[in-house]
Amino acid sequence: MTEIDSADGNHAEQRIVDSLLVELGLGALDTTPRTYGGRHRNWGGTTLSGTEVFVKRIVPGTAEADRRFRRLVALESADWLPVPRPRCFGWDAKTGLLVYELINPARDGRQLADNDDFDEATAGRLGRLVAKLHDAASPPWLDVSPPQLPPLGELDALPLEVYRNACAAELELWWLLQRDDALVAALRQLCATPGTVHTPVHCDLRLDQFVIDGSEVQLVDWDELRLADPARDVGAFVGEWLFRSTLGIADPTTAPDHGATVAKGAARFAAVRPLVVSFWRAYREVRREPDADLGRRCAAFAGWHQLDRVLAAAEGQSRLLPVERAAAGIGRALVLDPGRFAATLGLIA
Repeated sequence: MTEIDSADGNHAEQRIVDSLLVELGLGALDTTPRTYGGRHRNWGGTTLSGTEVFVKRIVPGTAEADRRFRRLVALESADWLPVPRPRCFGWDAKTGLLVYELINPARDGRQLADNDDFDEATAGRLGRLVAKLHDAASPPWLDVSPPQLPPLGELDALPLEVYRNACAAELELWWLLQRDDALVAALRQLCATPGTVHTPVHCDLRLDQFVIDGSEVQLVDWDELRLADPARDVGAFVGEWLFRSTLGIADPTTAPDHGATVAKGAARFAAVRPLVVSFWRAYREVRREPDADLGRRCAAFAGWHQLDRVLAAAEGQSRLLPVERAAAGIGRALVLDPGRFAATLGLIA
């Protein structure tokens, strides 16, 4: 996890955090809390008992937040540990706080990638870990509701609140998506592929969700855990590398030359494709019965990942940048014809 802020947080919130830490027998934070990137407000630091903790808050009061919190509580209340994850010390439903062990020192997958330290051996370790999760028996408490992404309802029309809070670049992308009948139909079909065997799936897999401490890899942020298509997780891993490659193909502020852009993008992805191959090979070696269509659906979900990342990047912008339009175009091509591109991405038989 990348530290983004070392200043004092909200004092009232910190008092609530310290109160829960004391109640759990850990003692209050004895250092200025650190804050990390992520969807939720969070704090990290060392308590008076010497325990390093990571505290995150899922602000209660909305249906989606309450579902996220319930999924995490169900997970931490059960004797179910298919793959390593940080220890949870406890939680408070009233405030939406959850307290975890802070893995330190450690680096996440995004940091390794940013520093060019992400190698094929690491990719293979992550592939085996994800395969073990997908092979795990499905417990009775596991959420079986459809994943919230892709947001199929928004592909028809945006809820009023979403529309009001969206910036111009986000609305531009939604306009492109909603008028693309072929893409909308393909996404709907992808989310309802008949006969797909569902397994336990993380459903929010990104490079920074893998926390690596020496030889141990732990998976974090289980808010979206549910029974779903395992192609979602593999596609997200592939999509992370594809998006990273795409973002570097041109000056983001200028209109790119198409030929040069394609050549540069192909070269950049060729450099990281062995990581995808290593992940996929290790995954298939561990998975007991991956279905024959899995690679094609993984490619399609890698395409959706491009659209999802562009939507996240557009937040706060007045327009979509040319390189973001390029990423969206790549995503569209993958969603519409994933079988054509699966081997190119490294999802080889």
